[in-house]
Amino acid sequence: MIYLDYAATTPLDPQVRAAMLPWLETDAGFGNPASDHALGRRARKAVEAARAQVAALLGASAEEIIWTSGATESNNLAIKGALEFRGRANAHVISSRIEHKSVLDTLRYLETQGLRVTYLTPAASGVIEPEQVRAALRPDTALVSLMWVNNETGAINPVLELASELRARGVLVHIDAVQAAGKIAVDLAQLPADLLSVSAHKLYGPKGIGALFVRKRPRARLSPQIHGGGHEQGMRSGTLATHQIVGFGAACALAAAQLGEEGDRIRALRERLQRQLQSALPEVLLNAPAAADARAPGILNLSFTGVEGESLRAMLPELMVSSGSACSSATREPSYVLRALGRSDELAGASLRLSLGRYTTAGQVDAAATQIIAAVQFLRELSPQGSGAGTAEPLLKDNVYEYPAPAWQRFAHLKHDGRLPEDAEVLTAEADSAAARSLLRLQLRVHGRQVRETRFQAYGCPIAIAVGEYLAERLEADGLDALGAISAAVLRDALEISEDKAHCALMGEDVLRALLQKTGGKT
Repeated sequence: MIYLDYAATTPLDPQVRAAMLPWLETDAGFGNPASDHALGRRARKAVEAARAQVAALLGASAEEIIWTSGATESNNLAIKGALEFRGRANAHVISSRIEHKSVLDTLRYLETQGLRVTYLTPAASGVIEPEQVRAALRPDTALVSLMWVNNETGAINPVLELASELRARGVLVHIDAVQAAGKIAVDLAQLPADLLSVSAHKLYGPKGIGALFVRKRPRARLSPQIHGGGHEQGMRSGTLATHQIVGFGAACALAAAQLGEEGDRIRALRERLQRQLQSALPEVLLNAPAAADARAPGILNLSFTGVEGESLRAMLPELMVSSGSACSSATREPSYVLRALGRSDELAGASLRLSLGRYTTAGQVDAAATQIIAAVQFLRELSPQGSGAGTAEPLLKDNVYEYPAPAWQRFAHLKHDGRLPEDAEVLTAEADSAAARSLLRLQLRVHGRQVRETRFQAYGCPIAIAVGEYLAERLEADGLDALGAISAAVLRDALEISEDKAHCALMGEDVLRALLQKTGGKT
């Protein structure tokens, strides 16, 4: 397997793991950092050392770092806490349509409480331009919340330019820096942001620990969102997890030590991957600024025209890649970020986010490019818009997305894909599923009542393709009699098609009806 999903999470660095282990031992590492005895003091010293390490990576002071459970909590605390402290429930906030869900969902909740929000639409490159923010400012604007680096496209927003101007206007600035910290230089001595969110597991630290930078001078004030105990300067109560915090600190220290060198290496690998894909495949669209330095080093987001996204991902079982943010993947909707950039639902669905990291090698990049190229070429030829000449079928071993076995067997081992040359014996029919943007073409070479040869082409998900293979297989075996014998219900039963994929079976029934009409309705 090749892991290319570093933007979703990163593996724990071995040095980070080694730093954490002593704090999981029962003899000396389990003390509560809030306790005043020797074990507590020892744990507290480790927590404060880690706080200094996180602060050093960000160019902040240690007292400005507040521990949280991760970026989602940091973003909630920053936005809700700042507005609540200021008593500005009905204030105006500026954000964008491409923020992380933990920002967007927080703002949408606050809108139900009276908050007014302007959601900026990015340029086609995925960048929020300073002019857009300036134009959206109002006298009652209390907060601007923007991400530094977009988690899907890698586009870098001009937060440094914006923050100074917003501070002069008395507007609080919150930056989601989860994809920036440890990837590009972050210096809060130069960036006058009031609040900044980071997370450990995006930079080779443990999951379940994050931090919120809260500026001391001038002081950004927050109302706590978790009460009880008054920990973290009263802003975030709860017993601190020493082992996770130590791991976060170690991860930040490692990131700071190799920031420039690691970034250059990863950027070179990303450019290598992009060159291979775009040189071998036409109509591959970059979802990000064209300039290499206008994107974070490790993220490459591409849309592949002429292929259906679900089938593309199913044909890449050896690649751990994403089609969007891991935090919103449960919806199975096309990426809202790419749609905000102007991509159609179809193109957004046919996109891959390929994110590289510390352990990515040139060999992995080359192997990934080879697999993606083969899958895209195969699916384009399989489509009714393809020539039907066919390409070498990629070898699919693992049913990682757990499709029903009868459907997967046919999708993974196509025998009837392609196109028959048109002549008097060939019947051709097409049917589509408009809602799913799927298309199925089925061809029969008929002699009398016999079907001597069948071919199909399909554009759609693996189930739609499996339907085409099943129909071609049955008609070749049973002849024209099968035209009236196979219904959507039969297809669903034979391929174990679930309710959410029932449209594929209906499309199969429709193409059979179209063929039946061409035979004069006789079966």
